[in-house]
Amino acid sequence: MGIFSKLFGQNENSKFKPKQPLLDLIFYEALVDRIAVSDNLKRELKDELKKAFEKPKSFYDDNNEYILTDRGLRYSKGVSETAKFVLIDTLIDNGQMAEVDWKEEENEIRVFLNEIRIAKNYDLTIDDEDLHEGYNTGEILKLIDEKELKAQGYSLVILDINSDSYVFTIVSFNQKHEIEEMFVAMR
Repeated sequence: MGIFSKLFGQNENSKFKPKQPLLDLIFYEALVDRIAVSDNLKRELKDELKKAFEKPKSFYDDNNEYILTDRGLRYSKGVSETAKFVLIDTLIDNGQMAEVDWKEEENEIRVFLNEIRIAKNYDLTIDDEDLHEGYNTGEILKLIDEKELKAQGYSLVILDINSDSYVFTIVSFNQKHEIEEMFVAMR
């Protein structure tokens, strides 16, 4: 049984049935342990996530607007999303995750992927040249994942945040499915 199964009570013969609410601090801490590579960042993120669950108002200004990035979150409506966006925005600020627009140019996507590679100190190569002209952003991300990252033992995982942008990080290929499951649980 994998760590995700142990953590949430899935046995090998049953469909996913969590023992506890998925979107709690334990869930986020487990995710941090899997996608962040720096011990200092892991500690910082876990502290910020604990604060997001215990004092979500601390991430909103006097006008009840989310303060980490311009996401349009308001305290009254966005509090259930606070931990997710604290995780995303902190990882983005530390170069270990990226967010691109739905119509992003391939060269910009590659810049972000290289920033993640460098921040995570991954021994892999991401081409600097545009190799997939005529494709949209989602297709470009998929092609880079399949044609460049997979061959090197890595994979791109995308977190759907119900917007017109793509939020993603790079993980080792053997972590891909577990991280994808966790990202799906965060929708």
